[in-house]
Amino acid sequence: MKAPSPLCLHALRRITLYEPVSTISHRHYVSPSQPPPPPRSTPPSPVPAQPTQPGFRLRQKPDNDDSHTPIPLSRPIGLPHPPHPGENTGHDPRNLRSRRDDFVDYDKHLDRRAKMTKQIAKPYFRDWSNLRFHKGKVFVAPERLFRAETALWFPNLYGRTLRKDVVSTGEKDGYGGRGRDTCVGMKGKVSVVTLVTSQWAGNQVRTFVGRKENEALEEVIGGSGGLAQRVEINYENNFLKYWILRLFGMGRLRRERTVEEQGRYVVVRRGFSDVLKEALGVMNEKAGYVYLVDQELRIRWAGSAIAEEHERESLVRGVRKLVLEARGVRETKRERLEHVVSEVVEEEVVERKAAAGAA
Repeated sequence: MKAPSPLCLHALRRITLYEPVSTISHRHYVSPSQPPPPPRSTPPSPVPAQPTQPGFRLRQKPDNDDSHTPIPLSRPIGLPHPPHPGENTGHDPRNLRSRRDDFVDYDKHLDRRAKMTKQIAKPYFRDWSNLRFHKGKVFVAPERLFRAETALWFPNLYGRTLRKDVVSTGEKDGYGGRGRDTCVGMKGKVSVVTLVTSQWAGNQVRTFVGRKENEALEEVIGGSGGLAQRVEINYENNFLKYWILRLFGMGRLRRERTVEEQGRYVVVRRGFSDVLKEALGVMNEKAGYVYLVDQELRIRWAGSAIAEEHERESLVRGVRKLVLEARGVRETKRERLEHVVSEVVEEEVVERKAAAGAA
């Protein structure tokens, strides 16, 4: 039997191995081999243009963007119910068995996971970066007070004061039994409340209530006969920063204040939840906030960040009016009419300034 030819062997190989026809090629070794085709040339990638000024900015909008311009506060802020002592302490009264039952509860686990997800989704430096927009100003203070019938309440916060002679109650409240409720010391008095979380915020609220920055406010509070007072709240939820403040900052704060003022300076570590922050308009925790609270603990006026001249004037007018209300002095019809006319004139002036600025 004759041996199969090379073509027959190639055909059998193609059938058995399912090779395409293009793989079977014939080459004559007497002819020179063809050079491989040149590779396809790809167009060069465009080189990004270098910035003309030092630094590189990722934001497309400028820092003075109109969408971040604060507007006057047009509605009351606060809680819909009056505060009570013992609220918002941040202390967990559960025993070990109750904590174990809540830990293995799947529904409560989902709630905790949702809260943790919300906290993780918030950028750490968001509040600091937002300070470049109008120094962190969230809203502009109103020109006149909110009506007592529509005003909302300032919440109770629980913390430790600067006074050293505070007697411990022996309760496990996270402050060695020396924690105090803010609503107890504010009841029955007109209070100018400042809320800060850092030294930057402290410098901002000083433009509202500082003795040098607002001398008229100091005169009104000093001449109120004890009906008006300042209340300072320092909120610090970071455990390490709180103890640094306790060890190294308390002494400096005490030297700057009298004994009575030390009792109205409250350091809060827990209990100031996101619900309370939203109710008080605390959209940026790194900025400072000022609230004017009447003797029934209702918020009648509020301001944020660095004060403007008209905001300081409206704060002084509001304190003076609430002091008169606390004394039981009622306005006559003529005074009330003059007050209404002045408010209307001020509103027209503000509207004209806004229209001129928009034009």
